[in-house]
Amino acid sequence: MTDDRQERIHAVFSRTFRVPADSLHDELRRGTIEQWDSLGHLNLVTALNEEFGVQLSPERALAMHTIGDIKRIIGELV
Repeated sequence: MTDDRQERIHAVFSRTFRVPADSLHDELRRGTIEQWDSLGHLNLVTALNEEFGVQLSPERALAMHTIGDIKRIIGELV
């Protein structure tokens, strides 16, 4: 994954959940940040779709449990 793509994912995540980008790491799991609940996850998927010009399938969206998962899935699409 390119540094630019990783930075963009961190920026989307940071904006969506209002957390500092420098606190993000690949093992950060859904549910460890209070805002990353089911509604927050939908907001994140929408923001990622817009940022990367993709349409995440429901299966891929449901497979995003960690930031590492998000990077892998976006990397497969972009």
